[in-house]
Amino acid sequence: MLAGFTHISRGGAEALVREEWADVVSAALVEGEGCHPAGEGGRGALMRFAYPNGSGLVRRYRRGGVIRHFLKESYLLQNRPLRELGVHAFLQDEGLSVPVVLGAAWQRRGLWYRGAIASDEIASTTLLEYARERGAQAERVMDECGQLIRRMHELGVYHADLQVKNILIGEDRAYLIDFDNASRLPVVSDRLRARNLLRLRRSFEKHDLPGPLFRALCAGYGADAFPRWLDRLYRAKGTFSDYVSR
Repeated sequence: MLAGFTHISRGGAEALVREEWADVVSAALVEGEGCHPAGEGGRGALMRFAYPNGSGLVRRYRRGGVIRHFLKESYLLQNRPLRELGVHAFLQDEGLSVPVVLGAAWQRRGLWYRGAIASDEIASTTLLEYARERGAQAERVMDECGQLIRRMHELGVYHADLQVKNILIGEDRAYLIDFDNASRLPVVSDRLRARNLLRLRRSFEKHDLPGPLFRALCAGYGADAFPRWLDRLYRAKGTFSDYVSR
């Protein structure tokens, strides 16, 4: 059991939610009570709900790729909401700049899990939107983003989908979001750190963001070069992805 969270059984589902807002958060997670559409988030739609401390966002777990046509929201032997809740709550407790995580809910049917996670809604824009709006003026924020990612790695967390839509720029600081399938490790190796950053570089390139912005982020991180073989591999993957997408 995570400190500050309480376990609730509701509507055939289970949930771990913040003790102080247990009723309203669990109702939003399990039954969609008080929820309204709030745009897209990852592979599924986000839902907004009100709770005593502000607005929260619910994100349901949905598969991507071809497999989504067959399994949609189901994961074999993987309680993804509970796993993400653990990683997110750990980073929050360690002082990393992340939204307050409010809880997670899941249902099990035999070997299959489905569920959702909720977090506090922050007044912010994605790094993608911020960079497109500010252009070269965004370099200052890139330095902060690089430091934020490095701190995450120093805490032993490898982000499974580090990209420009999963970094938020708030009024006074940057935030990391979406820790679905992230891993807590004793040490995030240099190779894994490079993989995260190269995945992020691919996201910059895919959205036609200026190269100097990514280099500014790397400067904030403290990375001045990547293993040549890994760099070539990610460039080849990007080229192949571009070809297939055409």
